[in-house]
Amino acid sequence: MRFYKLSCFVFSFVLVLGGTAMAVDSVDIGLVSSETGHNLVSWGPVEPSTHGGSFGGIDHCRAIWTNFDTPIPASNDAYIDMSFAGGPELVSFKHLDGPADDSFEVWMGGNVVFTYLDIGLSGERWYVSGFNYTPPSAGVYTVRFEATGQAWSSWGTYGQVCIAGIWVGPGGPVASEMSSWGNVKSLFR
Repeated sequence: MRFYKLSCFVFSFVLVLGGTAMAVDSVDIGLVSSETGHNLVSWGPVEPSTHGGSFGGIDHCRAIWTNFDTPIPASNDAYIDMSFAGGPELVSFKHLDGPADDSFEVWMGGNVVFTYLDIGLSGERWYVSGFNYTPPSAGVYTVRFEATGQAWSSWGTYGQVCIAGIWVGPGGPVASEMSSWGNVKSLFR
């Protein structure tokens, strides 16, 4: 019987890591075909293809605070519409913590539901963070990301607070805040 319990646990774990977890909605930020239908508003251009730089070694993402296509002072937030099933769900996202102050808040329905405080890295590292959310009913809801740190010296070139993917579903790739990206990458790619 103990073996049975262990094998069920291992099987469930493999399903999530293998990318077969069923998302209510997901978007690969910076991959235009994945963004279709998600009504992205105020996001920067696809990086690093637009301005170069390493962006933590990723092939595509977008900053939520930039001066591109917006008169200065630019808005420090960006919006995306995501579908929710109506029950308790996990909203997780991949974000970059680099040499800028990449602190940010996530808002839903006029309330702050998540706060990330920059940990002061001199390099660049991607993290997966998330929060639990139960919407009033099933439907499409706007998720707002707001940069809260001061603009850094290269803000005019690269922007600030880059997001690479968002996943909404029961369970999901985030066990706790600040978890490493690791093997759950397949849920976004």
